[in-house]
Amino acid sequence: MIIALWAVPRSVSTAFERVFIERGDFKIFHEPFSVSFYYSSERGHSRYSEVQPRDEYNYEFILNAVQKESKEKSVFFKDMAYHFYPKMNKQNLSCFKNTFIIRNPAQSLPSLYKLLPDFDLEETGYREQYELFKLVTQGCGQPPIVIDANDLCENPDALIEAYCNRLEIPHIPSSTNWTPREIPEWKTWERWHLDAKESTGIKKIEADKEQTIDAHLKGFYEKCFPYYRELHKYRLKPSSKAVFKGELEESK
Repeated sequence: MIIALWAVPRSVSTAFERVFIERGDFKIFHEPFSVSFYYSSERGHSRYSEVQPRDEYNYEFILNAVQKESKEKSVFFKDMAYHFYPKMNKQNLSCFKNTFIIRNPAQSLPSLYKLLPDFDLEETGYREQYELFKLVTQGCGQPPIVIDANDLCENPDALIEAYCNRLEIPHIPSSTNWTPREIPEWKTWERWHLDAKESTGIKKIEADKEQTIDAHLKGFYEKCFPYYRELHKYRLKPSSKAVFKGELEESK
């Protein structure tokens, strides 16, 4: 089994990945196709054009490595949808159980701007995530499995249980809490994951940060939000078997 979590930048996807690291029953690949998109001879972006491309980062090589590992152990990887967009087709996507994590661009774009102030529209990833979603659900016939970052942060235990139920894998409640530590898989893009590295679990998003967007990001927001809105229609809700923390406290 290969579970793919297709994300947009700054969507709490690394914290979600940490849940699967803590489980211990999956081999983890962290953004494996990022090196293909930025550093291979098939690179899809000029951001790091001064770096000599490496053939061993080509898509086929990375895809083969993921598939080879899955023969020995179930695999979980998270990646930006736009990293895989150049090789997005039914044959490749049918190799994975494709899932998605989305976040309102009013929240993700300011966070992205802090780390990458010269990002372009492609690096927001919303259109590419939507196109990948359409191909997975319409072309590959896979059911939509979508996690909204706000729902996840509001009640991680319930949403992760719902996610596991949809994938028909065991839910391991202890995986939602952890001790801060270095994660070797995050080394390549370490500066993007400092909060996740130092965290102890998935935290609630502050309410005053939920619906604000600065003027210089408004154009990006207006282009990204329609794609987010469409995927939001399919978001997972907590399983009927899952117990919300608030309900648990009230029942005591």
